[in-house]
Amino acid sequence: MIEFKTVLKRPFSSLLRNESMSEVKQILKLALPLLATQIVVSLMFFTDTVMASRASHVDMAAVSVATGIWSPIVFSVQGLLVAITPVVAQLLGANKNSSTADLKASLKQGVYLALFVSIFVLIIFQFIHIPIDKLELETVLHQKSLGYLNYVIWGIVPTCLFFIYRGFCEGVGATKPALIVSVVGLLANIPLNYIFVFGEFGMPKMGAAGCGLATAIVNWISIISLLIYFKVSRVFKPYASLVIGKPDFSAINNLVKIGTPISLALLFESSLFAFTALFIAPLGAIAVAGHQVAFSYSSVVFMAPLSLAMAATIRIGYLRGQGDYSKLIHSIKTCFNIAFVFGAIVMVITLLLNQQIIAIYTDEPSVVLLASSILVIAAIYQLPDAIQVMAAGVFKGLKDTKPLFYITFIAYWPMGFALGYTLGRTDILVPAMGAEGFWIGIVFGLTAASVMFLIKLRWTLRSLKQQLSKPQMPENFV
Repeated sequence: MIEFKTVLKRPFSSLLRNESMSEVKQILKLALPLLATQIVVSLMFFTDTVMASRASHVDMAAVSVATGIWSPIVFSVQGLLVAITPVVAQLLGANKNSSTADLKASLKQGVYLALFVSIFVLIIFQFIHIPIDKLELETVLHQKSLGYLNYVIWGIVPTCLFFIYRGFCEGVGATKPALIVSVVGLLANIPLNYIFVFGEFGMPKMGAAGCGLATAIVNWISIISLLIYFKVSRVFKPYASLVIGKPDFSAINNLVKIGTPISLALLFESSLFAFTALFIAPLGAIAVAGHQVAFSYSSVVFMAPLSLAMAATIRIGYLRGQGDYSKLIHSIKTCFNIAFVFGAIVMVITLLLNQQIIAIYTDEPSVVLLASSILVIAAIYQLPDAIQVMAAGVFKGLKDTKPLFYITFIAYWPMGFALGYTLGRTDILVPAMGAEGFWIGIVFGLTAASVMFLIKLRWTLRSLKQQLSKPQMPENFV
């Protein structure tokens, strides 16, 4: 049985062992392209923001409002469709020479699911004006925000298909295709934004709506590029053409059962930070700015543990399919060691470079003072956050995703947000702490999530040990 006490006591020395270094290399081989992909995707949003800001501050605000509504939809859809990754990884692990027909069948059912999800989102989108209306925005801001959303929805079908094809690639251990396609998308996004936002080359000047149109076009370019990659790649060419037939609702239902808890967990997490920002807003511009500094910084550094967790999902899924319990346990220990080491390093860097980090965002004295105290709390946040996101990645690899649903809900809301609100906005426990109180609640929630994940994982592995045989597995993966 895995001893998490050992993992947490000696993470650095454990990683330096020869057998652990081999596993580290396997995980990093998967994680680094994933990290690069995350960075490229974030640069696309950065491009939208910069281009819109050059048009006007209202256009920039419209992009912010619209993406605040659009992003949770996309994250939820991605969480549901990413279920194909562990399914394919376990199928491949169970039989290194899995037939093309089996893998192709999984991809086909994933495509059907993507199309069903697209139709569902399109139906829901007919009511997208309701949350915009509820915000009671200024007339121009309201129109521009709705304009962005009315164009970006044109890209929902390729977005869903892209998540399925990307998840399939990652399921077989190929993380580079998504990176290549994302770079193509970024290179297309810059000129498209320029053309539609500012009305170049005979196009009308669309402002924020132009960012939405550019994003939709980039989504189509991305899926077409990935399909072309499938056509020309020796590895993926057998899966390039899908024979149209009846959907296998049993297989689709299996993907939904795995993906729904992931989707809800992402929704709980994204809504936690959204609601935190909303409840900090009445405290004033300084409180909001201080919170935004810590949130922005944490979002940037979070890309690394998230990429490591995505790599863990692929690796653990493969080893779970192999059925080699000892190899699986060793890989899980290594994953948590990496997460612990990374979290500790970022925590120390955040504490030591507190003022330098804040200087990147602002030099306003009152904001710097508040952000400095919040960033100390955010530094502590890094360690439990790295552990809990890695645990979520491991559970996805095991195809046991229900814990993601109930653990994230309990830890983030009844525990984390409730404590944050109590400390930040009330005098029940201590005099109201403002933004710092909400961040203490976030740290508490993430710590609770990491502890509950580890306890649940221990129980899961105890049960799994009774099921798995221990065949020898090949040395090289992918």
